[in-house]
Amino acid sequence: MTAWSNAFVERFHRTYGQECLQIYHPSTLQEVREVTEAFLQHYNYERPHQGRACGNVPPRVAFPTLPTLPALPERVDPDAWLASLDQKMYLRHVGRDGCVDVDLATYYVGPQMAGHTVLLQVWAESRQFAVWSQDQIVRLLPIKGLVGQEMALDDYLQYIKQEALAAPRRSSARGSRKVRQSSLWEEGA
Repeated sequence: MTAWSNAFVERFHRTYGQECLQIYHPSTLQEVREVTEAFLQHYNYERPHQGRACGNVPPRVAFPTLPTLPALPERVDPDAWLASLDQKMYLRHVGRDGCVDVDLATYYVGPQMAGHTVLLQVWAESRQFAVWSQDQIVRLLPIKGLVGQEMALDDYLQYIKQEALAAPRRSSARGSRKVRQSSLWEEGA
């Protein structure tokens, strides 16, 4: 989804809330499904749409046939996102423990770098961070969290579902660790 399409999605959700959920107040999952199905029928085939492309007619009246979507791939590279970050630099301060954080992963740079600021440069092809300090590479670190191989689409969908379910737990645990570290820092000061 592109940034410009987000407004359309938000507008639909507002309309769905105002013209469906806030009117019918479904209390069970089955009731939500029923009122949603009825709302989608009304929204797409009966309710005039104010968007320029629709010309104040319902979307499925304005566009009775939609373009065919491409087929889903049989195999997926779960690490393909890394190519879009190739050569990207991350500025980080090395903690007393010799570590830096990128996203939810901690990387050990070394005690000699504690207190220094480093740049971590993504080298997508080798799947590494090059750690730069004072215009020289001081360390190469494998990027964490990569799968390392293609997957069947069904396996990939299960994988991203598990990742999505685990992300809040990892983030929460990470926050707890930071709180413990900062309180240890204050105690030791």
